[in-house]
Amino acid sequence: MDILYISFAILISTIFSYFYIRIYSKYFVLRSHYYIGFIIFLLTIFIQFITVLPFGLSVGYLGLLSFITYPLALSLVYKTNIFNITFLSLNAILKIYVDFIFFAALFALIEQNQLTLTWIYGSNYYHLSQALAYTVSLILLLLFDAKLLADKLKDFFSQRSNLLLIISIQAILTINLIWMSATTEVLPFRWYNVILLLLAFSVDGIYLLLRLFTANSTYFSVFKTHTDTLKKQLSYQLDHYKVFESQTQELLRFKHDYNKVLNSIASLADRGDLYSIKHIVNDSNKELDSLQINYSRYSNNLVYDALLNDYRKRFVGIGASFESVVYINFNLDISEINMIKLFYNILENAYEALLHVEDASKRLIKIDSERMDAYIKVSFVNTMNIEYSSLTLNSTKPDKLQHGFGASIIDKILIQYNGFSNRYATNDEGIDYYHLEIFLPVMN
Repeated sequence: MDILYISFAILISTIFSYFYIRIYSKYFVLRSHYYIGFIIFLLTIFIQFITVLPFGLSVGYLGLLSFITYPLALSLVYKTNIFNITFLSLNAILKIYVDFIFFAALFALIEQNQLTLTWIYGSNYYHLSQALAYTVSLILLLLFDAKLLADKLKDFFSQRSNLLLIISIQAILTINLIWMSATTEVLPFRWYNVILLLLAFSVDGIYLLLRLFTANSTYFSVFKTHTDTLKKQLSYQLDHYKVFESQTQELLRFKHDYNKVLNSIASLADRGDLYSIKHIVNDSNKELDSLQINYSRYSNNLVYDALLNDYRKRFVGIGASFESVVYINFNLDISEINMIKLFYNILENAYEALLHVEDASKRLIKIDSERMDAYIKVSFVNTMNIEYSSLTLNSTKPDKLQHGFGASIIDKILIQYNGFSNRYATNDEGIDYYHLEIFLPVMN
């Protein structure tokens, strides 16, 4: 029977490990040799199934091993920071240990023994408790992490404050559970085992609810920022439409008056009064020049042109040199709303970067494009203050969440349309430049 329990534990723990790595690979990039970390992760679990330890070592040392090998293994699996690795490690440890204590206490209560690590380690229930613990952890992983929180975990990992809160609570719950379950004092077995059952169940429930709360709070915080960003984008679009309406009205008025001017010129021409005709033409040219119409064509896309014309005024307004001389032939399968969000966030980030360049004479933004195989490449180069720049989604600006979210919008849209981007910085004659290159597939 014990061989059956061991086989069950090995099988279910392997399945748990596979899905644990796979589910969180949606939020972190896998390393090229991630399988090395996966093997270490799996071996750490298998070692805990060993029932004969050398040198008379206590079973407690096997449990402590996880606090070392889990972070090591996961850091070899994912390309991410120490905070995310710590969360993933404690998350796995807490899930499995809580469920293990629950089933171990249940079997100890059935056998009318006080649960101690020595008793469960030497009993026939050790591997069964491990197997059932991994089974429950696997079910919760698939239902909770893979389904219920699937759309919210990416935002959760992007906000450091909630992540640190969860890590601190993970540590507190784990330490308290270990302290309560590792006692060597002789206590009334029924009372003690029931306390451990209730404690394990409560910790499991509290931890799940806490994760749900922090994930939702982060999600709604980001959603609010997203809404504010869209409001700002809409505001710029409304301003553009108002300017366009004003220009249209001026053109209509000029056209209405010009019909009369043409009739007057025709009458003067009949009389041969060339001097008066010349005077009228000069006055008309002056009136035409006075119209507030300064609209340039940068591409075959009206949305992109509208944004560039608006931002050209904003760039010039802060003393920046603006260059976009290449006509961009957009032949893209991209919706207008995503077109607005993509280029708005790019231009807004460039504008805010230029504001941090103290010497206005060094403020410059240049936009260029070229066709590269099946992609159109649009390059944005702007001067920057290196102290306020970041080439990652972690912003150094005061409004970190909104700036990071703007950058994430760019990447999200590019991924949605099978595009990609390059970001890098250069220095030329003491001036720092930020380069953003976006690649969007061209329709056949």
